[in-house]
Amino acid sequence: MGGLKAALTALICAGALFAPVTAETAGAAPERPERPVLTKPVARSSTVVFAGRTRARAVVRLQERRRASWATVAQRRATKKGTFKIVLARPATARTYRVKAAGRVSHKRDVAPAVVPTPERAPVDTCGSRPQRAEGGYYACSFYDEFDGDALDRSRWMVQQTSFSGMYGGSKGCYVDNERTVRVGGGLLRLTSTILPTEFLCRSPYGSFTTNAEVSTVATRSKFTQTYGRFEARLKMPAESGIAGSHSAFWLYPQDQAYGRWPGSGEVDIAEWFSGLPANVYPSVHYAGENTQLSSGYSCRMPTASTAFHNYAVEWTPKIMRFYYDGRLCYSHRWTPTGMTGAQPFDKPFYLVLTQVWGLGWNTRTDKMPDTSTLVVDWVKAWS
Repeated sequence: MGGLKAALTALICAGALFAPVTAETAGAAPERPERPVLTKPVARSSTVVFAGRTRARAVVRLQERRRASWATVAQRRATKKGTFKIVLARPATARTYRVKAAGRVSHKRDVAPAVVPTPERAPVDTCGSRPQRAEGGYYACSFYDEFDGDALDRSRWMVQQTSFSGMYGGSKGCYVDNERTVRVGGGLLRLTSTILPTEFLCRSPYGSFTTNAEVSTVATRSKFTQTYGRFEARLKMPAESGIAGSHSAFWLYPQDQAYGRWPGSGEVDIAEWFSGLPANVYPSVHYAGENTQLSSGYSCRMPTASTAFHNYAVEWTPKIMRFYYDGRLCYSHRWTPTGMTGAQPFDKPFYLVLTQVWGLGWNTRTDKMPDTSTLVVDWVKAWS
């Protein structure tokens, strides 16, 4: 009996070893979830759509490869059906992504950056890159001077002389044509106003006078004139910033006084600078009946006008003047002259003017002002 009992016990134990594992069996291991599926991302111009499936209501983490690790960049919960969709901004460079859900990760997916279209290159002509018109299309070069050589190009410019025109600058400044007032060299035009140690006779057809002040202006009068277009110069204002007394300007003036004496026939100041208020440069449109509170731009700041070159431009159309400083629109004006219609008086040819004189009024020269003050011009261009 003892041997039979031992044998039966052994058989029972052996059968237990081969019994099937059921949910009721103690220590049963849970079933491992399926790996999440990340379908091929759909890349659009500015976004990428990531979609796929995983366990119902599982938290889905979209991860981006960052060198030796994965960083979660978005998180969503899957639907009751186990689907998910995540939208991201399209990356600027190629990136690799995966999703992680229920402790498992999907296959990796690569996303290419957006294709940035090559910007259209502006056409080029004698003036360089042609500026684009606000109304569409491009301007064409009609005038340029980069002041190469060692003398002013007299085929392009005339020098203002009081002895011929009778005009004089602020504070009895005599317009003269000499090496002190007008000088070209090193690719630059320098216009200088000077206080001489002794007085001289400034000759004028309207009455000569004595003064010790020389001033300078050059203009394209009778050499280049244009109605409408873009006019631009690259300038560095005089170094005497913050000291009253120096006055510089880049401007347009009518070839003929078709609508009467100033301001009837108009004037366009593209860039006017006063050393007593050096942080701004002022554009203005002058005509009969103008409202001076509206016809000048008082907020065109240029704190480094005296220490660096800047570009000053106007775009003149039959209806509006737009002034751009370093390519930024800082002021625009629609004129409404007294007793005129349409584009008048700004429908006639104007010429280019560059001026360096001594100041008047609140900007009158003080004892702190040096005996010379110079406007430096890198280039002047015009487009039609």
